Amino acid sequence: MIAKSPNVAILALLMVACAIGPSPTTPAHSETAKPPESPSTSVPGAPNDHTGSEESEEEATSDSEDDSASSEKKKSKPGRIVLKTVYDDRRVGDEQRQAIEAEMGLVEDEELLEYVRSVGIRLLRHAPPRPFDYEFKVVDQRVPNAFALPGGKIYVSRGLLALIQSEDELAGVIGHEITHAAERHTAARIDYARRINPFSIGLFRAATIAAYGREQERDADRGGQILAARAGYNPAGIATFLRKLDAADRYEIGWSRLPHFLATHPTSPERSSLASERASGLKWERQPGIADDLRFAYYSMIDGLILGDNPAGGLFEGSRFVHPDLRFSIRFPEGWTTINSQQAVGAVSPSRDAEATLTVEGRGTDIAKVVDDFIENEVDGTRVKVRERREIKLGELPAIRIEGRASSALVGLSVQMTFVAHEGLIYRLSVLSIASGASKYRGRARAFAHSFRPLDDEASRSLKVTRLRIARALENETLQALSSRTQNAIELVYTGVMNDLFASTILDKGTPVKIGLDEPYIPKPPEEEDPDTLEQPRTEPGE
Repeated sequence: MIAKSPNVAILALLMVACAIGPSPTTPAHSETAKPPESPSTSVPGAPNDHTGSEESEEEATSDSEDDSASSEKKKSKPGRIVLKTVYDDRRVGDEQRQAIEAEMGLVEDEELLEYVRSVGIRLLRHAPPRPFDYEFKVVDQRVPNAFALPGGKIYVSRGLLALIQSEDELAGVIGHEITHAAERHTAARIDYARRINPFSIGLFRAATIAAYGREQERDADRGGQILAARAGYNPAGIATFLRKLDAADRYEIGWSRLPHFLATHPTSPERSSLASERASGLKWERQPGIADDLRFAYYSMIDGLILGDNPAGGLFEGSRFVHPDLRFSIRFPEGWTTINSQQAVGAVSPSRDAEATLTVEGRGTDIAKVVDDFIENEVDGTRVKVRERREIKLGELPAIRIEGRASSALVGLSVQMTFVAHEGLIYRLSVLSIASGASKYRGRARAFAHSFRPLDDEASRSLKVTRLRIARALENETLQALSSRTQNAIELVYTGVMNDLFASTILDKGTPVKIGLDEPYIPKPPEEEDPDTLEQPRTEPGE
């Protein structure tokens, strides 16, 4: 997808990192994670409530005012955002939510969302009381992931829902994240995340700065299992999920470059075993699942879920980026590392000294006005000094190209940008490079801009989307035979991971199996133009 500023994506992912773990420089057993003196706010048998003593938290995050040596140390440290109370968590969570949702995008399936919310609400009846407005949403992310923002904003990805096999597993994961939020594990991450180099590409650095401590993970596993058991779910669900997640991670289908559940929730071979052992000691009584009355129970809720990339946000085909809904394509430089998120589409050079990005800069057709506004205003703290400006054409599309310099807090940059109007939007095609390498990338910048092409109806409807579908096994059919018979679009090994089966497993007749089918992608119809946001032709009275 695309947005008005390429660095917005980076800032949004910084906020993700703020929400998912402690700093490597902060011990997992820091004072901010101390159990309260009184257990009155804890669920009996649940993990310790780490928010019961606000006084101890303030002591742990502030130095003595009359200690001159400590004061000098404080002056040398970078500024901090300290979440001292649960009320601070709620405030920061509200602030971060908009950026996170804009960055990752949300799955717009009301039936699925209501189902996830229902499971979450059922678990909350047994959670420690917090002054949070808990929310449960599904992010449009292909990799298995789940995270909690401060203040009880809980997200699971569609990739995680596709990997899960039962409501018990889903309850274990959501209970795990509820525990992270309730115990305020997210608060410890704010300080470290704000010190990360803002020129790093968000998706490629989030995994390294977004890791919970192992003790916090064990606490969250335990808390999630207790919540699940009390809500009538099998507490062994999280153990089953972790085992499959380890298998999925070993399979490595390209997730190593993207933040996923194992990147933000460190695991080990012992963790699943520990969860299984813990589950055997928990008393629980099965309650009917929310999806139990459906034909395939949980599977019925995820039938039709998109697997892999969602064409609605655009797709990379090699170095070529195609957006069927906005009806254009553009080719990024060959060999550059590409990134596509809800907030930015771009690529970084192999030597990391240049980046190409495509963003939406405005609406309408008045390119000159958009360029004037862009030059006049700072973008992410950077103002462009234009050396050359000229009107050009990209094929039949009118455009304006500017070249110049820009200065940021860290480095001088060479700027080559082309603004082009297409179907009611004005796009900015930018190549930024270290100033010393300006001549090196001038030709690539122009080739990048001139590769922008409108898509016709046939081209925009030529893309395929892979959707999760439920197949039923024939008598004595193996997973491999079922996969071949149904023209499963998912590689056989990963199909086995998704279903916790081996390729040679002989299935009972009628066994439901998750597969992927390639189906035509139908682009959304163009939005109706708002007359208040677009230029209108001037007419004389009486015309």
